[in-house]
Amino acid sequence: MSSISLGTGLVSGLPINDLVDSLIALQRRPITQLQTRLQTIGTRRAALLQLSAQLLSVQNTASRLTKADFFRRTQAASSNESVLLASAGSTATPGQYTFTVRSLAAAHQLLSSGFASSNATPLGAGTLTIEGAQGLLNRSTPLSQLNGEEGVHRGKIRITDRSGASAVIDLATASTINDAVTLINADDAVQIVARIEGDHLVLTDQTGLAAGTLAVAEVNGGRAASELGILGASATGEITGSDLVSLSESTRLSLLNDGNGVRRLRGQSDFSAALADGTTLSFDLSDRLALDTPLAVLNRGGGATNGSLRLTTRAGQQVDVDLSAAQTIGDVKTAIESAATGVTVNLTGSQLTLVDSSAATGTTKIEEIGTGTTAANLGLLGTSTTGTITGKDIYFVDTLGDLVRIINTRTGNDGKLTASLAPNGLGLVFTDNTTGVNPFQLTALNGSHALDDLGLTTTPTGNTIQSRRLLAGLNTVLLRSLNGGSGVQLGQVQLTDRAGTTATIDLSSAQSLQDVLDAINAAPTAITTAFSSSGLGIELTDTSGGAGNLAVSDLTGTSAADLHIAANSATTKIASGNLQRQYLSSATLLADLNNGRGIARGSFRITNSNGASAVVDLTQGNEQSLQDVIDEINSRGISVTARINDTGDGLLLEDTAGGPGKLTIGESGGTTAQSLGILGTAAEGQNYFDGSLETRITVTAADTLDTLLAKIKSTRAPVSAAIINDNSGARSYRLSLTSTQSGRIGELAIDAGTTSLSFDTLSQARDATVLFGPPDAASPLVLSSATNTLTDAVGGLRLDLTGTSTTPVTVTVSQDIDSLFEDVSGFVSAVNEVISSIDRLSSFDSETQARGILFADPTARRIRDRLIGLTSRSVAGLAPTLNRLSQIGISLTGGASISLNEEKFRAAYERDPAGVEYLFTTAETGFGPVIEQTIKQLTDTETGAIALQDQSLQSSEDLLNNRITQLETLVERRRQRLLAQFAATESAIARLQSQQTALSGLSGLSSGFSL
Repeated sequence: MSSISLGTGLVSGLPINDLVDSLIALQRRPITQLQTRLQTIGTRRAALLQLSAQLLSVQNTASRLTKADFFRRTQAASSNESVLLASAGSTATPGQYTFTVRSLAAAHQLLSSGFASSNATPLGAGTLTIEGAQGLLNRSTPLSQLNGEEGVHRGKIRITDRSGASAVIDLATASTINDAVTLINADDAVQIVARIEGDHLVLTDQTGLAAGTLAVAEVNGGRAASELGILGASATGEITGSDLVSLSESTRLSLLNDGNGVRRLRGQSDFSAALADGTTLSFDLSDRLALDTPLAVLNRGGGATNGSLRLTTRAGQQVDVDLSAAQTIGDVKTAIESAATGVTVNLTGSQLTLVDSSAATGTTKIEEIGTGTTAANLGLLGTSTTGTITGKDIYFVDTLGDLVRIINTRTGNDGKLTASLAPNGLGLVFTDNTTGVNPFQLTALNGSHALDDLGLTTTPTGNTIQSRRLLAGLNTVLLRSLNGGSGVQLGQVQLTDRAGTTATIDLSSAQSLQDVLDAINAAPTAITTAFSSSGLGIELTDTSGGAGNLAVSDLTGTSAADLHIAANSATTKIASGNLQRQYLSSATLLADLNNGRGIARGSFRITNSNGASAVVDLTQGNEQSLQDVIDEINSRGISVTARINDTGDGLLLEDTAGGPGKLTIGESGGTTAQSLGILGTAAEGQNYFDGSLETRITVTAADTLDTLLAKIKSTRAPVSAAIINDNSGARSYRLSLTSTQSGRIGELAIDAGTTSLSFDTLSQARDATVLFGPPDAASPLVLSSATNTLTDAVGGLRLDLTGTSTTPVTVTVSQDIDSLFEDVSGFVSAVNEVISSIDRLSSFDSETQARGILFADPTARRIRDRLIGLTSRSVAGLAPTLNRLSQIGISLTGGASISLNEEKFRAAYERDPAGVEYLFTTAETGFGPVIEQTIKQLTDTETGAIALQDQSLQSSEDLLNNRITQLETLVERRRQRLLAQFAATESAIARLQSQQTALSGLSGLSSGFSL
């Protein structure tokens, strides 16, 4: 075999391998031909793949042509970009809008008193408290909350003092009652002073004249003076305005109780009413539909029109459902389910959900009959291909009007119990209209706090129960909101000034903190009181000049102790410190947290002291309030309970597992715990974690500005802090604190306690204020924002404020036809690229006989024909003047490409933009949906034309590869046979040569032998 491996016969000298290769080459010609065919198929498949990619690019562009927003793009231009920049979205309505930017938003910034050094001067021991504006006791009441939340139309008022001098006060930039007072008092043209007294304003003439008239009038027919309660004239030199604080049916429940709202249960009765005739009614104040929910209370009292609706099921059954006799949600459910087979109506929160299980496929449809509105009023108008129609919200319980309707229309009430707003406009009145011997009584049920939060736990007077005050008043808070919501135990308090004068004040009827201040200031002592400079507490000051003790003590109740002013010492001041206003309750909406930014919807993990853990998932979206979060935590069963903390400003999680570890709350992929204020670990020796939003920093006697700065930065206080050196002299180092949230919502409350720090406001928290419309309008519409960007003031329009001006800025919104033409042009180019590729790949040169790789390919031809054919189709249902692409300038050019005539396109769009939109977006038949569906049919990976052709080519490849493999095997066998034959020949020749040699040897022997 060695002779074979050398490729040359050692005996014969023949080139064996070359001879075999030559012979085999002839045998391989069929294989080579098959491989050429295989390569051609591969190239065709690659070409089709290229076309598929190009078609998908066309489809991506075409998918946008199905959306109305694509054709409604607008652009905005500002007449003065140094004042505001404007940009428009697809929902912006073309036209001109006028804005006057009166003020820019600013963050609250405070600057401390000066120190000689930042790292050597001690600050003195104490506690530095940093809190948001929600903790303030004297926060200025927004104008929008006055007059039963009807607010105040900002405009101009004219004030004339007793000397006859007058001034026009522009209140357009006023956002709060303090703003209005400041603007009035700032005008030196008249000598008057405005102040807040109780729930109203008081204007006092300061001219010193005994005669003359003090008058307030509207300007240009405005309403500001009237709505501020000061419209009119006075010959006494003083105008006492009408009360501005009141409730109305539109007052939000969340505004009651200093914004802590009304704590209600979910799907359980909150309280019952026992009436004189023995009737007992229970009331569920949640916004969850029940079978006995009257239709009359739906849609904020608008009800549900008692008519009929038409239902078509997936099985094709069509029925008209008569609801003319329906009185309750249960009646609606029964009527619909009885009318149609396989249909159920479920109550889902404040919505109805219709489930159609009549068939596995098909469309469920609910429509009106004639001009009726029954389906819409029930929130069920619409269609579904899944068998489920999820209704719209139709039941709301978020205003006093909603609550009153629930009481008065309760099934079984029938006028026996009447709820209404109190005559003083500050509470509710429940009236028992029955007669009998039983006492009228309201009783809380199932542990609900709703009755207490509505102030209805008072003793009945005859057949009525009138609530306490539900709104605090101007620039004050209810006493029940202090001490984290535990309130103040009212009674009599004794005051003694340092001169020895004593007085007793009765606080038993006080409801607001201002009531307490007024009572102390009216007492016949030299003790005055006011809100502290931080706004977090109150301060009493003795001005008697005496040498005795300043004393405040309780005679009955614990008012002084609860207000933290009980004292008896030789001092001229008593400071309450932080009275811990509650501003979070279990009723607080999650959307209102973090200054209205809401929370991050995600998950967090709680691990108790024994190491047991559970994940709380808030991604479902049905958790609306802090009570929902509390319920989620408490349901985990790991001995960790949640509640509102004792200071009313955060969540408290308590670990009762008793293990050796620490309670820990960590994120589980997100920032949910952080946004709820509960991210962290319990402190050493504590079995709870307090998520208070108040930041308390302990300042030691050795702390300096530098060390305090480091402590502030290590907290989550809503401030940015820095040390400023103004090089002004011996005390040039100051601590600067700036709110991280601009606008009034980011106002800070800073209390330096017993440290040597004191703070002055460097920059007030201020909202951006923009007047919409003509600047000389009697009651201009005032837009405001905590930032210098307004995104929802005008639909689809974004305003970025860059400066202020008394001159109006015009924003012109127009259709953005340039961008639209560019995108449509891009679509046409993408289609032409596909056509061009097909033409190139399918070409045939008659001179050279050269053929493109897809020459005569039926799929390529089909693709081209389908694309070209789209240009000539019409859209059914549209006007014949605008139902073809050619009518907007898109047409076939010489059969080789599609062209877009810009002039014709622009003219068509400017003439009828809606028509162009419908041409592309009309469901199923519009050009956008048709091209999208066409390309899907061509490119679908399983049933598309390209996929089917590719599968055919793949089958051919497989057959060829199999045949090639078979031929390769046969050829290899032939090769082996030839090699074996040559080897045998070599062996035969070798034997012959051996025999010849032997014969030659014998011949020699014979020739040398003689006889």
